[in-house]
Amino acid sequence: MSYEIETVFRSRAHSRGLVFTVLRVCADQLRRYVRRRTTARALSHLNEGELKDIGLMRTGQGYRELHRNRYGADFWK
Repeated sequence: MSYEIETVFRSRAHSRGLVFTVLRVCADQLRRYVRRRTTARALSHLNEGELKDIGLMRTGQGYRELHRNRYGADFWK
């Protein structure tokens, strides 16, 4: 191969790699978003007692872990 053809080939291969990397990052972000929404939807169907059983409590900003060892369950209310 000539130097010119090799340079063009490498340039195109690099730009394709960049496109695939961007697509992979977007797909990963979308997958994470869907997973978070699925988890939030499942947690929204649980009552306070069931959330307490798994160590969570509902707050205004989402869900928070119960730290019974440090503060007690009433600390987060």
